[in-house]
Amino acid sequence: MRLPPALQSFFLPLFLLGAATCLHAEPLRLPFTARLEASNTWASNISRSSAQANWRDSTRADTSVAVSLLTPLITGVSLITEADARTEFVPRYTRNNAFSGDGHLELRWKFGLGAFAPVLSTQVGLAHREARIAGDTGTRATGALRLAKRFTDAWRASLTGDWSQLYAAHAPFDVRAHRVLGSLTYDFNDTWQLTYGRGSLFGDFTAHASAAVWARSLAGQLGPEVAKYYNSVSYETTDSYGPGWVTYRVTGRSDFWWLELAPALGRNTSLPLRYESTYSVNRAGVTYRQDLWTLGLLRRF
Repeated sequence: MRLPPALQSFFLPLFLLGAATCLHAEPLRLPFTARLEASNTWASNISRSSAQANWRDSTRADTSVAVSLLTPLITGVSLITEADARTEFVPRYTRNNAFSGDGHLELRWKFGLGAFAPVLSTQVGLAHREARIAGDTGTRATGALRLAKRFTDAWRASLTGDWSQLYAAHAPFDVRAHRVLGSLTYDFNDTWQLTYGRGSLFGDFTAHASAAVWARSLAGQLGPEVAKYYNSVSYETTDSYGPGWVTYRVTGRSDFWWLELAPALGRNTSLPLRYESTYSVNRAGVTYRQDLWTLGLLRRF
């Protein structure tokens, strides 16, 4: 029996990682650590469209492999070097498929000894993205500052501020933004872990609209403020979610929260189950809503 493409995109990454888990019951003795991840996400309004008639739902399969090397510098200070490669596959809207490879450096300070010592880390990274939509291809620069602290054997929290800039081939994808986010994790036992997090993004993001809705927006049929703003932003026809669809760049704010349950399948393998909700609003007051349900598989070596 031959599975349809959508189901293939769901099961193939999980099968590959499952095979890796079975073949390597014990961690490999390597001078570096390695990580394999596969996930399948059901995205409500994957197109990030404001008009509900334009909402497009789809699965998205992500796979990544990463290797990292930890180098102690002085007591309590370490340098982490990491490189990874990632694929994004949207079986229903393959115009949005992409591949990226990146590397980053992280400097980590641990203030004290033991598991309850706070940890501060700063990170810089550079990535190259190859996308089927030519304008979405480019180089991304990132930076982050993160503080993490374990309070008890069960409770720990983290606070992160980060920044990113995609130097894309075309202006609608040339986005710059920064985020502030925090998370709280509770370890029920050695097997079950629950994380709640929320945060906000400030800056640019891309959105999509059908040709008919975009024409109405520019003509003022959705209001004069919307028309004035949309006539000033960068946009182009990309056919991203259908013939004539437009991709455009706006500036605004996105608030998001997530809840993740991550049961351990073994010493180095987990199965994170995650729900994430995002609510965005641009400078013209136009809003966007997205909901993501993700099943993943994580394997560390």
